Amino acid sequence: MHGIGYARQLAGRERGIMRKYWILGASAIILASSVMACGKKEEAATTAAGTEKAAETTAAAEEKKDYVFVKMTVPYADFYYGELKDIAPEEGKDVKAQLDAEDKVAKDGFRESGMYDSVSSPTKEKVEKFVMADGAVEGEGSVYKGIKHVNVAIPKSLYEDAKKALEEKKESKNALLTLMGAIESEVGTEPKEYKVLNSDGTLSKTQGTTNEAKDVKADITTTSSYGNYEIDVDGLDIDSEIVQAAILETKDGAKYGLKQEDNIWVKPEELAFSAVAFEDKNHKAQKEFKRFEDLQDKDIVKITYFLMDEDDVELPVNLHVKKIAPAEYKVSGDEKVSYSPEGTKVNYQLSTGEDSYALSKVLSKKSEVKGEVNTDTAGVLVLPKEMTPGKYQLVFSNDKLSDVSFTVLVESSLKAEDFHFENNKLSLAENADQLTIANYIASTSSASIGEQEFKGGAGRRFGKNIFNEDGSVNTEASYKKDDQEVKYFDGPGTYPVSIKADGYPEVKFEVVVQ
Repeated sequence: MHGIGYARQLAGRERGIMRKYWILGASAIILASSVMACGKKEEAATTAAGTEKAAETTAAAEEKKDYVFVKMTVPYADFYYGELKDIAPEEGKDVKAQLDAEDKVAKDGFRESGMYDSVSSPTKEKVEKFVMADGAVEGEGSVYKGIKHVNVAIPKSLYEDAKKALEEKKESKNALLTLMGAIESEVGTEPKEYKVLNSDGTLSKTQGTTNEAKDVKADITTTSSYGNYEIDVDGLDIDSEIVQAAILETKDGAKYGLKQEDNIWVKPEELAFSAVAFEDKNHKAQKEFKRFEDLQDKDIVKITYFLMDEDDVELPVNLHVKKIAPAEYKVSGDEKVSYSPEGTKVNYQLSTGEDSYALSKVLSKKSEVKGEVNTDTAGVLVLPKEMTPGKYQLVFSNDKLSDVSFTVLVESSLKAEDFHFENNKLSLAENADQLTIANYIASTSSASIGEQEFKGGAGRRFGKNIFNEDGSVNTEASYKKDDQEVKYFDGPGTYPVSIKADGYPEVKFEVVVQ
């Protein structure tokens, strides 16, 4: 190093100095020179690293300039093909449209009926609620074709080439020009997540960050009204209006895409799917099952939600998908029984061949009811006092096969005249069933205020919404409709109210708002 030569020159000029001082001085200079040299090396290394990082950033920025970012409406088949087939973005700057390339999505069966084609529904009320779905009302029903507002990056060269092909009214054997024609708008900045449109008409898997959800639990049931299986997620904190898609992934690496209305409910924490033919009797809808047929007897280990303009979210889960029990397997029992505070008896009969089934849970309004059911006598269940009048689904389970269940209506001995309404307060006379007004309020199933009807979830929540615990009416109570808070009693006046509750007589009264 140059420091050593410098020390020698200094030593020559200072020959008269004592040897020990010469050695000390030379050593000090050598050390100082070494430190300076190392400092310059570190500075050079730091500068080089900074230059390299800046170059990488510049290169990344330049690369992003090679893309046009857009919002696009994408059919289910094209969206899920990229995810399930792990399609990578195409490399290269000078990308031209491959109009004659085969339609890989169709070749692999994604466009087939029951796979990732459009899904129809006999109802039309939910179309506006599925904000991210490409849905439309058709007659008395509705159809869902895909996903709206999907972020897509298109190489500039491909964008210009495909745009020109569209203008010249050319045709494509794959979905390239169809997707180009489905562009909603251009996006000025790079989105958090996006797919890349390749020249062969395929869309890549989503590019971006996926975060793991914390403190989330999931359960799976085989007694759903919406499919052979229903997954309920507890603790999921995502905005339902930006959920574009969802995927189930199993232990063996298989992935299954979900569609709005057929699998993803308005509340995204509720998912349902079928592995064999299934009818949603509440909506008289046949559910798709073809793409889920081989999901039986597998373990779901991950659920991923795809969110518009946000990082996607994944849930690690451990859900075993039981095999569907033979069609002849069933349990039957009493349709109606009378409530008894000493214990309500319900008779039942299992028809499950040589497979053993046992009572596993009791459900009311889709939620599990707490309470110890006496099962000591074969063919007889004794429901505890806490299971007051109402409808109950009694579920019997087997370790390997899907559950069987039946529903029983537990009826009270009350009559309409046992209820009294005065000064906007509903009360219940003492009765042999030992029931209280709180029991009744918790059991409402439907209601009406004037001409306004409340059914389904709105009917089930009605009692808890408008009544205080003591039976008095909260005249300021409200409910949510189209994301707006709406008052049950809108201003001064007299409101005729009618309430139905499973297992109770219909109760009518008038609420007066001053």
